[in-house]
Amino acid sequence: MAYGCPRCGGKVSRTYDRGSQEAAGLIGLLLVAAFGPFDCKRCGSIEFREFPAGARVRMVLGSVVLLVAALALVALGILLVIKAR
Repeated sequence: MAYGCPRCGGKVSRTYDRGSQEAAGLIGLLLVAAFGPFDCKRCGSIEFREFPAGARVRMVLGSVVLLVAALALVALGILLVIKAR
């Protein structure tokens, strides 16, 4: 998800950590996308508190959705392992 930079108005996105994605696969990718730091190509790292209140609410809701998706994938994996027995 891209958000507007509170400093320059450019696009801000979460910084992805390739190591987490490789270590935990799709679940790692979802967790890093949900909780990773924000980065603007022009301004660099952006603190969460610098965003307007409305943007922060959307960011938190997006993080919750990604967290629920990661938990659902874990539950689905466990369910598949149990049914395979």
